Amino acid sequence: MILIASGAYVISEFQVELGKIPPCLLPIGNKKLLELQVSAIRKTFNNQDIYLSLPESYELSSSENKIIDALNLTVVKTPDQFNLCDSLLYVLNTNEKINADEVFYLLHGDTFISDFDNLKDKNIISVSRSYDSYTWEVVKQNNEHALVWSGFFSFSSISYLLKSLTLNRNDYVNAVKYYSTQHELSLIETDKWHDLGHSNTYFNSRANITTQRAFNDLKIIDGIVSKQGKPDVKIQAEALWFENIPSALKKFTPVLLNHGERNEGYYYELEYLPYIPLNELFVHGKNEILQWNKIIRKLDEYINISIQNDMDENSKRDINQDAFKLITDKTRDRLKEYSEEMNFDLQKSFIYKNNKLPSVHQIMEECIEKVLRIEIVHGVMHGDLCFSNILYDSRGDRIKVIDPRGLNYKAEFTVFGDLKYDFAKLTHSIVGLYDYIISGYYKIEESANGSIEIVFDIDERIEKVISQYMQNFKVSGLSVQDIIPLVILLFMSMLPLHADRPDRQKAMLINALRLYKVYMLN
Repeated sequence: MILIASGAYVISEFQVELGKIPPCLLPIGNKKLLELQVSAIRKTFNNQDIYLSLPESYELSSSENKIIDALNLTVVKTPDQFNLCDSLLYVLNTNEKINADEVFYLLHGDTFISDFDNLKDKNIISVSRSYDSYTWEVVKQNNEHALVWSGFFSFSSISYLLKSLTLNRNDYVNAVKYYSTQHELSLIETDKWHDLGHSNTYFNSRANITTQRAFNDLKIIDGIVSKQGKPDVKIQAEALWFENIPSALKKFTPVLLNHGERNEGYYYELEYLPYIPLNELFVHGKNEILQWNKIIRKLDEYINISIQNDMDENSKRDINQDAFKLITDKTRDRLKEYSEEMNFDLQKSFIYKNNKLPSVHQIMEECIEKVLRIEIVHGVMHGDLCFSNILYDSRGDRIKVIDPRGLNYKAEFTVFGDLKYDFAKLTHSIVGLYDYIISGYYKIEESANGSIEIVFDIDERIEKVISQYMQNFKVSGLSVQDIIPLVILLFMSMLPLHADRPDRQKAMLINALRLYKVYMLN
């Protein structure tokens, strides 16, 4: 039996960042820590039953229940007021399936160990080197580092563990030491430990557990983010955007430290910022509406500073031509590509929530027509202003944007464009719930009469965020309602980019129909 002990909420410094959640549900690279923990456990302990303790008051969302079911976990809710010893006693005493002779493995909920191969034995304590000063149990230390308990234990005698916990109910460390007097615990060192229980260690772990995309190579070393990859022009365009934007916008970006060519291709370096991207807050956090209102005010400030009303006529003409191509040619080409690759009939019409809609082609053309009627908003365009490219510093109440496009439709370097595109990208994250699709937090319902619907697993907080954004956010006099046709076009133009995930393609197409039905038909 393996228990991931996550029966308490994250400490207060994390609640400022992410709201009140158990540590195993902390976001890491748009996944929950729990998913990484179980994946690593299964590689070594494939046949073990895995239990998960959670605070009794925590309500799992349907998507979190779906993840837990997929991971084949048994959840045990423990009273909120219980300390670790009480929580362990509760889990062990209420489990009727437990065998007194089996080995009990324990992983702390705020701990990620990426490889358990040398931690399979019974009666062990995992230990690791630490260069930080936190209240970990120290085995030994010198001037450079300490050897500390690193959050994984195994016990061969459950009955004696129960006795040890009962006699030392207020001190887990003493309980473990008491157990070791009768069943000696070996200290096994691992260098695969990531502690996520404190703010600094959490962000250090995030930096070390980075994800790589197909087109680039991202490295974080000594506080510097280094990015390079193919095509070179894309990486160079990003670097030049950071370099050439007006000084008034530089407070919204990480500091560009260096850029240029080397043997592997073009690269640039930014300062590393230990902040969480908005997509992870939106999908995995439990931040209250007041904090989201602060974030949206910062987004409003950024876009309004980006507006450039004093541009010369030639520059405005270039932006106008580029915007026209983005809206018309790009959308039509992308949808045609999707149609040909997937053998999809663009003239097919759908029934959404028992409402018959025009064909996909007709919806596209209607949206293009509406967008072309809207005035161009000239300014400094990010080009991909979605939640995953916006970091939030909760302590400093600041946002930082990353991964700009820096290219126009003709693949020329530029920092300028039509800010309607940035407005639409932002809206596709909030109203369009793009990141819920990427995370799989939705379901598609299909009726016998052919009616379809996409249903997102969002709570009342997110509904309020969407509502207040719809009511209050404006760009150069344009409302969110005005920009919805362009958001629909964005979802349509993304379809061929997700050819490796037909499930996402289907969700994005149906989501475009949802947006059309809710915000254009109604």
